[in-house]
Amino acid sequence: MSDIAKQYRMVIDVERCIGCHACEVACKQEFEAPLGFFRTMTLYMDTGNYPKVKREFLPIMCRQCEDAACLHACTQKAIVDRNGIVMVDSERCNGCGECIKACSIGAIYVNPISRIAEKCNLCAHRLEIGMKPACEETCVSDAIQIIEEKELKRFPNAKGFKNAATDKPRTLHINANGNMAQKLRKGHPFSPMNYEIFTWAVRS
Repeated sequence: MSDIAKQYRMVIDVERCIGCHACEVACKQEFEAPLGFFRTMTLYMDTGNYPKVKREFLPIMCRQCEDAACLHACTQKAIVDRNGIVMVDSERCNGCGECIKACSIGAIYVNPISRIAEKCNLCAHRLEIGMKPACEETCVSDAIQIIEEKELKRFPNAKGFKNAATDKPRTLHINANGNMAQKLRKGHPFSPMNYEIFTWAVRS
């Protein structure tokens, strides 16, 4: 990226999310993700008991981890960390899938057409020219923001969403329900099955 001094972070305010999937649609369109594959996914969970119930949402994508497990797992050195963004170098990737096995939330998939690993890269190509990422630009509730690391003090309640003790997420969530982790599987890409009604509900 053009400004090597910048360190980008994504902050997602879960309380603002309305579960509209606009971020997912924008992301799929921006990168032409194949049918059934997602760089971004919004998880649902119904919590509480009648009459006090609540539907919670969790927009989730690659968390741009510090010391990322996928980066270390890549045998081709095709995953790099630049400006706080973990990126796949398509020229080096051979589609082996070792990165998928390493990711604790399943934020990576191998494109069945190109045979190249794909994941969220914060729309680095947009950031380079001063544009917002597709998900942020499309979010109707301003739940998603890309900021520079030096701005993190504005979000004291933002925390990394972990699915393993060793995770070091740089993408941060505000008020995320940790129970959402049960909908994510290490080593398996985001699944369309998360949209089946029988996977939504949980009692608490």
